[in-house]
Amino acid sequence: MHLFYQPNVRQRQLEGEEARHCAKVLRLGPADIIWVTDGKGKLYKASLTQVKEKLVQYTILETLPVSTRPYKVSMVIAPTRKAERNEWMVEKMVELGVDEIHFVLTEHTHHESVRRVVNQERLERIAVAAMKQSQQVMVPDIQVYNDFGKYLSACQQTNRFIAYVTDTDIPPHLLKQIDPGRDIVVLIGPEGDFSQEEIEQAMAAGFRPVSLGETRLRTETAAVMACHSAHLAQLIY
Repeated sequence: MHLFYQPNVRQRQLEGEEARHCAKVLRLGPADIIWVTDGKGKLYKASLTQVKEKLVQYTILETLPVSTRPYKVSMVIAPTRKAERNEWMVEKMVELGVDEIHFVLTEHTHHESVRRVVNQERLERIAVAAMKQSQQVMVPDIQVYNDFGKYLSACQQTNRFIAYVTDTDIPPHLLKQIDPGRDIVVLIGPEGDFSQEEIEQAMAAGFRPVSLGETRLRTETAAVMACHSAHLAQLIY
């Protein structure tokens, strides 16, 4: 299936990289069939009418039914110090299925490097590419919160979890705490983990502590593991 992204599908045209990929890489032509998504859950079958490197036009033939999950997955992560790790993390979570990816600055976040390692525009492009590659029709909302406390105050989900490293009173695994069918949000800390004050602040805001296993994970690995666990729990419980 040749899947393309157009946020405003009713414009009936592809531009930029989407048009170039259609015309030059796939070498599609008039009357060829493509599928177009708005990244918001809609999928359309379309027929190409004009194909040029910088502009591809199409006619919508039908709107296709798309099954949706009864729950949403939100991942809230303190960014790593390396841009490529954040980008890998976003790509893999999108492939697994994620509705929101929110980066939040914490006490142990390397604040000086945030603008360099969290390029929101680039991360959104990576998310779109991962959505298309995995044949999905939802682009996650990607945001950056500069204040940990303000994020906690704005959080709406009732199924809230925080994963952190502890050598005592190890909490149950995330898999065992998820209520199937309900929206899920998981907080993942930075290198050096959340501060004790942040952990207490999150728990006061209704976040329950969880474990992600016996081994100590990097931030990006923990985020992908938690995202996978959020979906796996729906199947086994």
